[in-house]
Amino acid sequence: NVPPDAICWVMPRDSWFLNRANVQPGMEFFMQSLGSMATQMECIAQSHSVPKLFGKLEASGQLLRLDTSIEPTMYHAAVMSQAELQALRQIKNIVRKGRVLRIEPDQMVLQHGTVAVDAQRVFVDCSASAAELRPAVPIFQGNKIVPQFVRAFQPTFSAALVAHIEAMVDDEATKNQLCGVVPLPDTPLSWLTMHAANMANSNQWSKVKGLGKWIAESRLDGFSKLMRSVDPSDTEKLAVLQRFGTNAGSAAMRLRELLARAGG
Repeated sequence: NVPPDAICWVMPRDSWFLNRANVQPGMEFFMQSLGSMATQMECIAQSHSVPKLFGKLEASGQLLRLDTSIEPTMYHAAVMSQAELQALRQIKNIVRKGRVLRIEPDQMVLQHGTVAVDAQRVFVDCSASAAELRPAVPIFQGNKIVPQFVRAFQPTFSAALVAHIEAMVDDEATKNQLCGVVPLPDTPLSWLTMHAANMANSNQWSKVKGLGKWIAESRLDGFSKLMRSVDPSDTEKLAVLQRFGTNAGSAAMRLRELLARAGG
């Protein structure tokens, strides 16, 4: 019940957000979730530059941002609904002067300036990250396993698949080939690197007999099973899957092109 005008929001970096409407599991959300995946493949395949790609992703409702006049420099895969976004847009006092260096009795000292404050102000630190950004390393290293993501946003599925590969495959090089690390996101370019790594892993998994069935039957995987359970007579859902499949190959190649140009 705090009025928006009473809030001062220190925002070192503006961010892109995932649209919450597009990441809901279950058959009742099929058209939104799988439709979103198909649209993302189309956006990638049709884009010849990173700015054009993000323009298409925003225009199609895949990504959201707080202020459409400011180009975000952060992507941490945060999820935002349209209602949440409208609520946050009520906060008008946003300070974009970098990170807070220290708080003094009468001012906040930031990287690029200061902001006057009074002694009665309450400060709330919302800067913690869900996971620490670290360089990717091979998951399988002799007698050591270094758990990391093998699918974006899904730590539990990633852990389960790594365990399954450990039990199923003997050769370490093959294990690491099947468990390519999907890096944690930080900048907007991370959206591309995550999708490229996801698609590369999916391609590797499709070549292993029985692995696709294991993934589809895993309770930790919501979307593979969803795709396989579409009724053959449901032409609307089949059309969505066809859109996805038609553009997936072109999208994978285009991602590699865009990342090469961007140095990612």
